[in-house]
Amino acid sequence: MKYGAIPSNLLERLALWTGKLPLPLLDSLFSIMKARGLMAGVRLGIFEALGEGPLAASEVAARCRLDAEGTELLLRFLVGIEYLKMDGDKFTLNDLSRRTLVAGAEQEMIGYVLWNYTQWEMVAGLDDLVRTGRGIDFHETMTDPEGWANYQRAMMEVARFSAPLVAARVPVKAGARRLLDIAGSHGLLGAAICRKHPPLRSTVIDLPQALIHARALAETEGIAHLVTHREGNLLDADLGRDHDVVLLANILHHFTPDLIVRILRNVHAATRTGGTVAIWEIEAPRRGSPASHGDGAALYFRLTSTAGAYHGDEYARWLKEAGFGHVKITRPALSPGNALVTATA
Repeated sequence: MKYGAIPSNLLERLALWTGKLPLPLLDSLFSIMKARGLMAGVRLGIFEALGEGPLAASEVAARCRLDAEGTELLLRFLVGIEYLKMDGDKFTLNDLSRRTLVAGAEQEMIGYVLWNYTQWEMVAGLDDLVRTGRGIDFHETMTDPEGWANYQRAMMEVARFSAPLVAARVPVKAGARRLLDIAGSHGLLGAAICRKHPPLRSTVIDLPQALIHARALAETEGIAHLVTHREGNLLDADLGRDHDVVLLANILHHFTPDLIVRILRNVHAATRTGGTVAIWEIEAPRRGSPASHGDGAALYFRLTSTAGAYHGDEYARWLKEAGFGHVKITRPALSPGNALVTATA
């Protein structure tokens, strides 16, 4: 999906076509103002206040204990970026913000927007990555409890979009009972597979700082009866034996290829003969291919994990090296940029 300057009238379209717009200014300034305005609207409680009904700027400021003038400037800006509506002197939620930015919404993304405060600091390290080649392994360096809480909540919000797609495509043998969800946090993806294939039940292995919040999220999401959580680091934890399904969702991009093969060999030893391993990941472009939007994901994961995103063919090759067979790559049309790679032990 492309993101950039979108003309809103004929004159702007003409200016864009003739190259008369200062696009570097728009891309470098408006993008950060849009992100930061959205973040402030969530963290300062503005969307929640408007969830109760239309309010004037002064009323929003009073409810949220904010400066009236600054609040009005932000509210008008949020109208401009199409997250609010304005009727006279009253502001109200639009369909997008009502669907995503109030607690309990259908596609709630509050956690992800708050997680962006931590991501903001991480992205500031991009210059250092390019200078030195060293990224930020935030799983090892992040100590802020609020950051961990927002991260876990954000990942569950993202997982709600992909869980039905993944669950529909992971092959599971009839009568399967044991699913291992490695670094699965809240466990939503594994739980979705379990719901589709009873009596399957999931065990999540994840870091202790993740599980502090993950267990509570599983309770809130109504999946605690399907998911058990256990502390462990996937590099040295005892993965057990005879699992019918092993799920690795959005975790392998944190590791270098040699470590990925090591992890997959351990997974192979933990999987029942004929059982399934499933890798769900944002996919990087194939090496040597023309540049595309997937390169943004590759750069982001290289920065934040010290490793990076990979192409589906690479995961397929590593699965074969680890001893798996019947490897299949699926790219769901409704989840562009993602790949599901499955194989059999």
